Amino acid sequence: QVELLFGGTADAMRRRILVPLNAALNIQQTPKPAQKKEPLRVLDVACGTARTLKMVREVFPDVSLFGIDLSPAYLRKANQSLSETPGTLPQLVQGKGEDMPYRDDFFDALTCVFLFHELPGPVRQQIIDEAYRVTTPGGTFIICDSIQMIDTPELEPMMINFPALFHEPFYRDYTYDNLSDRQNAAGFAEVESEVHFVSKYWIARKPVD
Repeated sequence: QVELLFGGTADAMRRRILVPLNAALNIQQTPKPAQKKEPLRVLDVACGTARTLKMVREVFPDVSLFGIDLSPAYLRKANQSLSETPGTLPQLVQGKGEDMPYRDDFFDALTCVFLFHELPGPVRQQIIDEAYRVTTPGGTFIICDSIQMIDTPELEPMMINFPALFHEPFYRDYTYDNLSDRQNAAGFAEVESEVHFVSKYWIARKPVD
């Protein structure tokens, strides 16, 4: 629904994850002693119809891409969309972000775009906890979503009207939720946040043991 509200601007909002993702992958690309060289792995949580995955594949063609989404209809559309352009197809699975079917410490980076405003607070925490579990030490979790009340009070009327217009029952709670605290509670460190117009980004890194 955020994308419906902002139209073409949503793609620009989505592309902003590519900069911190590039930085995260560069960190993970640094050789480690006695480590077998394998392709870096990136997971898009709630991948939908693969708009984010397509952008990531265009910029990082050598990265192994994965996507998880609850909707089989979205995943069918994602497979169709991804198969229309050359390149290795991302591995897509149907599943919940709060119960991901991946082993611990598996991904070098995770992205999640326009999901958290659609969730109740406890589920946000569960997904962040799962993201921490499947992120390798030194890996990064990047969230892109709507601005919050603390960021731009002058846009408060828009944020108040949004849930009424688009039937988003958890949006108002989201606008007051401190996702940095939630990520710290899960174990992430170096949590940074940025605001660009009507979008907000969190970049969190899993500490190296």
